[in-house]
Amino acid sequence: MKQQRHIYIILGSASIFILLISVLAASALFRPHLQAHAHSAAARMQISVLPMHPMYKMAVTMKSGKGALSCLNQRTRPLCYTPQQIRQAYGVTPLLKAGITGKGRIITIIDAFQSPTVRQDLHLFDTLFGLNDPQLNIIAPFGVTPFNPKDPVQTAFAGEIALDVEWAHAIAPDATINLLLGNVKGGTIQDQLQALLQATGYAVKHNMGSVISQSFGAGESCLSRNFIQAEHQVFQQARAQQQSVFASVGDSGAAALQCDKQGQVVTLAQGVNYPASDPLVTGVGGTTLSLARSGAYLKETVWNESENGAGATGGGVSQIFKLPAYQQQIVNQNGRGISDIALDADPLTGVPVVTSSLEPGKTMLIPIGGTSLGAPVAAAMTALFDQASGGRLGFLNSALYRLGQNAASKQAFHDITAGNNTFAFQDGNGNIVTVDGFPAAQGWDAPTGLGTPNAEQLATLLPKFVQANDGADL
Repeated sequence: MKQQRHIYIILGSASIFILLISVLAASALFRPHLQAHAHSAAARMQISVLPMHPMYKMAVTMKSGKGALSCLNQRTRPLCYTPQQIRQAYGVTPLLKAGITGKGRIITIIDAFQSPTVRQDLHLFDTLFGLNDPQLNIIAPFGVTPFNPKDPVQTAFAGEIALDVEWAHAIAPDATINLLLGNVKGGTIQDQLQALLQATGYAVKHNMGSVISQSFGAGESCLSRNFIQAEHQVFQQARAQQQSVFASVGDSGAAALQCDKQGQVVTLAQGVNYPASDPLVTGVGGTTLSLARSGAYLKETVWNESENGAGATGGGVSQIFKLPAYQQQIVNQNGRGISDIALDADPLTGVPVVTSSLEPGKTMLIPIGGTSLGAPVAAAMTALFDQASGGRLGFLNSALYRLGQNAASKQAFHDITAGNNTFAFQDGNGNIVTVDGFPAAQGWDAPTGLGTPNAEQLATLLPKFVQANDGADL
């Protein structure tokens, strides 16, 4: 089967945003040559806000069934892992067998625009992988943009919605899912991120569930200090009412888009994305995951396929937020370090997603990756932890880092010690530009944080490290 590579890349300006390279036009600032090194600075600057999920698109429709999706054969790349395999790899299976399924919990997912087929896509995903349909509430308090299947930004977000909903459900199958949609009313990066974060604010104001997933972000320099301060106040309220907030760190390695004082993107350089960089948010990085066919865990490395045009995990040091107290004993940096944790993100070892929004009239099963997979998966795991504890764990970072300094961390996390998130891309003159990244190391590192979770162990250990006033000083 012929495979067509459509690579999404991060849009550094005001949100996490991955672009469908095949639909991007050349920018006036750069003239990209979207060839071997498909991560072009021009491409990132050409489109405003999109979701973060590199993918390998394969021409498999639902008529041929999952058996035709070669990535499921576990023999050749790209690979894609089933819900059952991901559950086994990250220690979720024992929780589900013990009745910890997310029942009575609400996962709130923040996205923009809409997917008119999200319910039928989720049902088909569930049918393929033997899952029951969950309660899915679609909430659009600010109105919904009419869906335009010819708009690559909207179709990218529709794919993101499918990914977020299907994989949050795969991890916490009995949790209620609130899909909260932001209504984008302008064409700038700031307009788009404003809509997304307005939706986050609504979820917090109305205390919608114990966990919130945000698969978006933007280079810190592309947002005003007033904007970030206002959003930080939203996260302070979330902390006060014990809501756990997650965000993807990004898919362009150690690089983030840099903006001038007018908010216009001018370059791509070392940096991190907001809201993952907020100290009240748990930033989720990405790995390349190797499993046995059974789903048994083999190994992980830092996700970095930038030289092949398929992205790399974000992670680095904030230029806005100082080093929080919870990181001072473990992070050797001057500012807030992200990632905090990590999960599978490599589109070459990704997950299958059902979506009907990429091509009109076609329902497709595609392998997909990116750090935007990690945010809903981490949120869903936390819904399981909340159920196991009988309450809300709330703000997690302080507890995560206390656990990270404890001997029990070896049971709670897979420590990722191989790889880096140095990022290579091609500029408008055809030159390969390299943004130096950060190496994996024992303990915390920027690409993968404290490591990837063992959910079975965390469900027991994490509540022991939570303290009542965690995050009150932030």
